[in-house]
Amino acid sequence: MKTKLSVFVALILCLTLISACALGATANASIVASETIKITAPFAGTLRPFNLTAGESVTAGDVLFEIDTIPVYAKQAGTVAAVLASEGDDADGVISRYGALAVIEPELALYIDADTGDAYDDDDNRYLHAGETLYLKCNSEKGKGRVVSVSGKKYVVEILEGSYDVDDTVRCFRESSMPYDSETGRGKVKRYQDVSVSGTGRVAKVHVQPGDKVAAGDLLFEMIDAQSEKGASCQIQAPVSGAVTLMQAGSGAQVYRGMLLCEIADLSTLELSAEVDELDLAGIRVGDVLSYTLDAYGEQTFTGTVTEIRPVGTARQNATYFDVRITAAPGANILPGMNATVTLP
Repeated sequence: MKTKLSVFVALILCLTLISACALGATANASIVASETIKITAPFAGTLRPFNLTAGESVTAGDVLFEIDTIPVYAKQAGTVAAVLASEGDDADGVISRYGALAVIEPELALYIDADTGDAYDDDDNRYLHAGETLYLKCNSEKGKGRVVSVSGKKYVVEILEGSYDVDDTVRCFRESSMPYDSETGRGKVKRYQDVSVSGTGRVAKVHVQPGDKVAAGDLLFEMIDAQSEKGASCQIQAPVSGAVTLMQAGSGAQVYRGMLLCEIADLSTLELSAEVDELDLAGIRVGDVLSYTLDAYGEQTFTGTVTEIRPVGTARQNATYFDVRITAAPGANILPGMNATVTLP
């Protein structure tokens, strides 16, 4: 009886070995992208809010990130007399040459440099207050102004109404009817200097042109980091279609030039990455055609060509495994991370 049992066990073991040899060795594998694109910041700045997350699909040309610009606003109302900077210009270079990025002629360009020397002999007429309204007269031309500063006997009146020329002598009165006993003094008409617009960095956008009317606070220019290349865009686009495999930046983050923001797997370059035991490696060569199955497709068999055997192995549980790359089946609906089993020769 024992002899018959031993023969039976030996037969089972023999059949198992024959079956294993017939099936051949296998290796676990997964679908990977052969090319991963690193998306980096083109220049320093602050990232605007975004919703991009790891695992998300993107299409070539999609805006992934946008770096915020530094705004330059008008400091006072007036007319843009000249725009001296263009998109892509270095602000320091433009200012070094022209003294400004743009020039604004103030809306209220004329003022009176007055004093109380000719005021009517009354203490009240010699005591002026910033912000009060005075009435102006030069020959027959009448107007109105506002005191903007007072220093001892001198004061400055910004001309609000009336047509006057530089160097005209204008008399100032407290009362609109301009009686002689309300005269607060007189002075020469002068012109405010034009406003020079300055900024730092590289000009990303220009929002005005000569002749434009602007109010205080209007946006004139948008600037970016001076170290950026000429023509650099604030928008960072996906160079290829694929899937985001790694996110390294968040909304509002301060970034520097060359900083890694994310990585995108190019889905048009998918292949298998098989973990081959060192004991099975000798039977594989680049160019061999191997068959494999995908967990997502059950028992359906595919074939692929060995394109690379990576020379550095990974030690694990007293064995070393090598990464063998195999072409993925064309036309199959596969995605990175899918599991596969490769049959080895």
